[in-house]
Amino acid sequence: MSIATVGERLIHYEVLGRGKPVIFLHGWAGSWRYWLSTMRTLSHRFRTYGLDLLGFGDSAKPRREAEAAYCIEHQAETVRGWMEVLGISQAHFVGHTLGAMVAVQLALKDPGRADRILMVGYPISLDPPRVLPIPSARARLAERLGHLAQAHAEVHSDHSRADPQAVERGLEEAIRRREELIEWLQQIDRPLLLVYGGQDPLIPPPPFLNGALDPSARMMILEEGEHFPMLEHPARFQRLAEDFLTLPDPSQIALKEEWRRRFR
Repeated sequence: MSIATVGERLIHYEVLGRGKPVIFLHGWAGSWRYWLSTMRTLSHRFRTYGLDLLGFGDSAKPRREAEAAYCIEHQAETVRGWMEVLGISQAHFVGHTLGAMVAVQLALKDPGRADRILMVGYPISLDPPRVLPIPSARARLAERLGHLAQAHAEVHSDHSRADPQAVERGLEEAIRRREELIEWLQQIDRPLLLVYGGQDPLIPPPPFLNGALDPSARMMILEEGEHFPMLEHPARFQRLAEDFLTLPDPSQIALKEEWRRRFR
């Protein structure tokens, strides 16, 4: 176990391999742990880091200051501060739901920190619909998230350890800031890859991104994947991640029919 002090708070992380840094950021459920298989696969070419965001896993849980500590901007600032502590000037990012939002926000606030960004389940198409009041939508999403977490030991083991306020704040920001999430992507001048599980009951693939992003950005759908495609189809996901992070031109990722995915 590795710990860094960022400000007055402890951030837990794990590291494997050598090479250019790749930082893995988990989502609303679980911790760094569900990235372990992907980190091991990529560690032969990269130095891979898995972080626990504030409120999750073995990182600090500042409950008295939850309103400020768990917002997207502060989570991103904490990751940036952690990079400074470790002397990481720039890295690739792989983020899932909440982690994807944090990576994008960091790239907006400090563009030099992020190189390529792979986002899994970037939440611009959350279900339930936005017509529900935010507290009702948040409660419904949290209930579904709990059920999804139970399907994977790597997620369920740490999901119950998270500060509920961290989960609730992350979900609420995704609900409240849907339009902003697309605007954030449009402002980033970095290679972007959005990955969705075709059967995800929480974040279905968005049908409206064609033409909304820079031509170099890509969206891929793992047709049989659900909310955790990195666990449900690890070999496919890991190959996709390695291609995106290593190709000289990441926008030229080739279609592979055996992956049974759609490419947009």
